[in-house]
Amino acid sequence: MKLDVVDKENKKLEEFEIADSILAVEPKDNAVHDVVLAYQQNQHNGSSNTLTRAEVRGGGRKPWKQKGTGRARHGSNRSPIWKGGGVTFGPRPLKARMEVPKKQKKAAMQMVVAGKLKDGEIKIINTMDFTQPKTKDVSNMLKLMKLNGKKVLFVSEKADSAVVKSVRNIRNADIITSKNINVYDLLVNSNILVTKKSMEEIIRRIG
Repeated sequence: MKLDVVDKENKKLEEFEIADSILAVEPKDNAVHDVVLAYQQNQHNGSSNTLTRAEVRGGGRKPWKQKGTGRARHGSNRSPIWKGGGVTFGPRPLKARMEVPKKQKKAAMQMVVAGKLKDGEIKIINTMDFTQPKTKDVSNMLKLMKLNGKKVLFVSEKADSAVVKSVRNIRNADIITSKNINVYDLLVNSNILVTKKSMEEIIRRIG
């Protein structure tokens, strides 16, 4: 399979050849699902926390005497039924990580990349270098590539500040380095604009 490598004006410069072995993979939805599920789970920092009745302040003295007041008996204002009291069965800090075998992650990545290539959702650009941060330049580039208004993921080989600042103000556009790209990001973005060097890195990872 051959893909066109274009410049910022969408003019063809050369061809990028992708080996048939990359595309010859049998898609398995359950394998991809497991990887996405693990990714989403591992994004949670597990910092939700509430105070139990043993942790809230106060409650050292019985609010009122046990009998003779006509009011319901209470032993502490830290009780969960009191306003400002402890919380029963509330969320506690917990970092639960889901692990997926490296082979499965690699296979899922290959399945998704192969599917994107077959569907024509990956476009290769020779470089994304910009002299200065300018959203207008990236917006014009997307118009020329007929990607304006669409959900686009920029994949660059390095986190260049000029590119990041130029892309971050564009709606439905996001940027990631080829080192950090994952199955989830590929799936949630319908159009992938990747530099030639980044594509080589991705092929190396899944090859």
